Amino acid sequence: MEKYKRHQIFWKIIRFIVPSVLKPLYKYSYELAPKLEPPYLVFSNHNGDLDPALVALSFPQQMYFVASEHVYRAGFASKILRFVFEPIAKRKGTADAVTVMKSIRALREGKNVCIFPEGQKSFNGITGEINIATGKLVKASKASLVTYKLEGGYFTTPRWGKGIRKGKMHGSIVNIYNKEDLEKLSPEEITDLVKKDLYEDAYQKQSQNPIAYKGKNLAEGIEHALCLCPECKQIDTLFSKKNSVFCKNCDFTTSIDIYGYFDESCKFKTVLQWDEFQQEELKKLIQEKSSEKSEFIFSDDEVTLKTVKAEHQEEIIGTGKFSMFTDKFIFNSVKDEKEISLEIPQKNIVDISMYGKQALVFSDNNGNYYELTSKNIINVRKFISCFKSAVIETFKGS
Repeated sequence: MEKYKRHQIFWKIIRFIVPSVLKPLYKYSYELAPKLEPPYLVFSNHNGDLDPALVALSFPQQMYFVASEHVYRAGFASKILRFVFEPIAKRKGTADAVTVMKSIRALREGKNVCIFPEGQKSFNGITGEINIATGKLVKASKASLVTYKLEGGYFTTPRWGKGIRKGKMHGSIVNIYNKEDLEKLSPEEITDLVKKDLYEDAYQKQSQNPIAYKGKNLAEGIEHALCLCPECKQIDTLFSKKNSVFCKNCDFTTSIDIYGYFDESCKFKTVLQWDEFQQEELKKLIQEKSSEKSEFIFSDDEVTLKTVKAEHQEEIIGTGKFSMFTDKFIFNSVKDEKEISLEIPQKNIVDISMYGKQALVFSDNNGNYYELTSKNIINVRKFISCFKSAVIETFKGS
């Protein structure tokens, strides 16, 4: 109880201080929530690292946020975060039942919980996948539900980009569902409501009401989102500098403007259009590869692979080459003058995801939780896209 009171005090302090910083920094406006009877669940779409703080400004009552497990591995900053907020840790890339149980326990104790059900910030401006587990959690919690939408976040802090662009952001409640009404709905129906309420198409709104998002180096970091050249269709040949994107394999070059659009030299006007093309090409790549034998797809060098234990303890396996084949991942490295070769069959992988711009996380059915990072700019989305395409192809063939 003492810990809970501390969290409530810090909530009030943060809500008093944060507006003077974030409102001018993000050009952020928001609507205050009406007085709500706790406990309640808040579901919001997700675009930036500081989304929890932005959502919190609308809610005078303290909430507990579900956050990626890696926030507990940031040294001293993690200690401060736990002391002030104690977020509920979620292991991305796993079937994490513990997170669900902790969220339900908090709600049944009369506390409020905020979740970003996509589990990911958007790389292309479209709200991510929201699965049936969302509706099941609401049903199990027996709490009321508030849906909340952040608009303008994709262009203000694009997940793949650097820095903050000055434009416009807004946060507001979409709907409030009381627990009596939720009891009459199935998990599928609740999930559909959440999908509808949180759906955001940043480029569609930009086309209807263009807003300039001014900043420096508008294209830098786009390799985190896009890995396939639209002209030569080669993978991992793109690089960015300032406002421009280039291909190292062909003469392709384009630039991005303050409205988030590519110039006429690119066949695609938006990151979304380019990304949709990229996803289709990666699917074709998987379909063209034989399912009867192991075939190499692509790899990244100078990456670090580690395992993460249940208590957020890291153990580095090594730094080397991570390769994807049609049926497995292979990691090759040298550590203490010893060669390391780790083979992970894709059929053993439970789930795969990422956090930040380029940290790949996945788990296997032996209980291992892996994390792949690099000091260089890499695109780990391609591993996720091809893995999921491979799973679909395997399912079709079974």
